[in-house]
Amino acid sequence: MVPSAVQDSYPLGVPDPSAPDSPNSIAESLFQRAPALGRSSDRAAATAELVALCQGDRGAIEQARDRYARRLHGASEDWDATAALTVLNRALAAFGWTDHYGWKGRRKP
Repeated sequence: MVPSAVQDSYPLGVPDPSAPDSPNSIAESLFQRAPALGRSSDRAAATAELVALCQGDRGAIEQARDRYARRLHGASEDWDATAALTVLNRALAAFGWTDHYGWKGRRKP
């Protein structure tokens, strides 16, 4: 098991600024649910559940993902965090991406 200091803080004991203010927040719900969904054999259903749980809040998925990424930096053998990070990344991919810049390909003359 990973010590709580590694799970929810930056190196050197700096508090995690992305930690939710309320234990009932969407990001906290995603953070708690992701490890079990990451171990699920039905990837599509697990991803769909996280997308539904986020209630349209892409930032909540990103917060949960960032917390697991920091946790893995402190303990790379944490397989629950690895599974959670994997399913959260799949949920982000399924959620889609908003391109604010509208990039276009260039053609050479």
